[in-house]
Amino acid sequence: MKKVLLTTTALVMTAGVAAADVSFSGEAGIAFVDDNGASDATRDGMFVASHYDMNVAISAEASNGLTMSAGFDMGSGEKIDYDDDDALEVQGQTVGDADVAVSYAGWTLTVDQNGIDNLFDDDQQEDMSVAGSIGDLSVAVTTDLENSTNSYKLGYSLGDIALTLTGTNNDDAGGDASGISVSYPMGALTLSASVSDESDDGEDDTSIGLTYAMDAITVSYTSITPGSAGSMGDEWDAKISYATGAMSASIALDEADATTMIAEYDLGGATAFAAMHDKPGTASDLTAFGVNFKF
Repeated sequence: MKKVLLTTTALVMTAGVAAADVSFSGEAGIAFVDDNGASDATRDGMFVASHYDMNVAISAEASNGLTMSAGFDMGSGEKIDYDDDDALEVQGQTVGDADVAVSYAGWTLTVDQNGIDNLFDDDQQEDMSVAGSIGDLSVAVTTDLENSTNSYKLGYSLGDIALTLTGTNNDDAGGDASGISVSYPMGALTLSASVSDESDDGEDDTSIGLTYAMDAITVSYTSITPGSAGSMGDEWDAKISYATGAMSASIALDEADATTMIAEYDLGGATAFAAMHDKPGTASDLTAFGVNFKF
């Protein structure tokens, strides 16, 4: 069926008829999870979670170089986000959640109702984005016309130095915010720094970090000033990663003695994983292991 769709589907555009490329991708997985009741207080101990997420994308190019693409997701079940916020993410997309993009001369307009991340804070959602580049300067803006919110991101490379400026009028406190970050690689060592100015002074974080790669081992450390009243080093993150062949593993620590250990093994089209997050003084510990399949 897939081959039939790929060879017979056509997309009619205003500039004429263009043959369309249709692609299918997605993920499915199963996991055994113990999140100490964070997702459901009635769950006591280990439980099983499963999910699937299917993506369909259609693209075509007109004779004048204008490219249009459209896509949608379908999903169900719950996926454990073991390498970020430990949350069980509901895969509940429907065919009605559409994503349409038009590209021309290196610039792309994307429209997806409540489906585009705010460029300063991806907890907020926008409806439309425009992105492109002018020489070494990359530019992106997003907006939600109904709620009069927007965000922007500018990136510039000056030799090996990478500068990024982001901002929005809709941060977590509903006000203006901006931030700047810089990174500079020096062989195996990469230095980085960032500072933000948000409408809530308690969120005005400043950080300085370094990453050092030694063959299969990578060590990183970040010192953080939390909020305008904090001091450098009040918060910190440290991580050691190891990767060789199909195997990768990491251990991370922070100022609260929280420990995160993750191991992954590439099975070729699938990834087996095991994760353990120990968070002293909280009831948010996590143990999870399972397999995610890509297709």
